[in-house]
Amino acid sequence: MSAIFVAGTDTNVGKTHVCGLLLGFLREKNVAAGYQKWAATGPEFPPADLEECLSLAQLPLVPELVGSQVVYHFPMPASPHLAAEQVGAIVDPALIRARYREMLACHELLIVEGVGGLMVPLNRELLLVDLLRELKIPTLLVAKSGLGTINHTLLSLESLRHRDIPVLGVVFSDGVVEEEAVLVEDNMRTIAEIGRAQVFGRLRRCLDPVEARSDFVPVGAAIADALGAARIL
Repeated sequence: MSAIFVAGTDTNVGKTHVCGLLLGFLREKNVAAGYQKWAATGPEFPPADLEECLSLAQLPLVPELVGSQVVYHFPMPASPHLAAEQVGAIVDPALIRARYREMLACHELLIVEGVGGLMVPLNRELLLVDLLRELKIPTLLVAKSGLGTINHTLLSLESLRHRDIPVLGVVFSDGVVEEEAVLVEDNMRTIAEIGRAQVFGRLRRCLDPVEARSDFVPVGAAIADALGAARIL
């Protein structure tokens, strides 16, 4: 059984969007893929990220599975360490490891979504990226398409490689504001060249799920090819 980790260069860069589209794409290809998020924050329950991911993948939300799909949920929209402290809790990596292995055993490929950026603290003693290093999960990085992404993306790639975490590649994701084409094209080229990373493509902002799924097809195919080349699928 295999897993990939979908990390972001920051919060709100499109991790959940990519997870949902990739999950649906792989399921259509008869890959028994599943989804997990180690910590979700925000007042909605079931967690909004889980609902969005399953909706994009055209999969039902099963109440009995929520506790395995989202290991920790806290109502305060903040870093997990702080959100947990607000309710007198602490994120225990042992529980994450156990739930991760349970879900891993149930799927051909498990897609694990990050929370915020790589250096987010899960608790006062553990960064997300260090748990990722321990579990040795190959990582797909989601970066925003527009201005400011080069610094964030190169730092994220450096952080992964410094810890010997395999990098699958990068997906660029548009924000709310329409991005300038020449800027996005150069961002993608720069990350591919200087970051020495495979760039799988760019996802434009699509509010229509059908359009979003169609837009994702070439990106999903490129990711699937990379998974096969890395013998993850």
